[in-house]
Amino acid sequence: MNILKIKYRDKIEKLSNNELSELFKKQPKNFLYTKEWKTLRKLALQKYGSKCMKCKTEKNLNVDHVKPRKYYPELSLDINNLQILCSWCNKNKGNKFIDYRT
Repeated sequence: MNILKIKYRDKIEKLSNNELSELFKKQPKNFLYTKEWKTLRKLALQKYGSKCMKCKTEKNLNVDHVKPRKYYPELSLDINNLQILCSWCNKNKGNKFIDYRT
């Protein structure tokens, strides 16, 4: 992890919930429509495959953030923070930190 990410993480961990919420609000509202996200989403599907990592279905797939964007905005575009889940498993996971990649 580079030194900038470490410093940023240290700063994030010291924020209150309200401050963290304000930081998250500053992210683009249309994050899921950005070129960066669309490119990363395709790469994640190539890397992890087109199958839900929890229930193994191949239908209605989502690329999910293991550590939710709400709490870890700095990891929004980190491919190592992504997993493939179907809509059902993704909905049940919600904003919890659950890693199905293993």
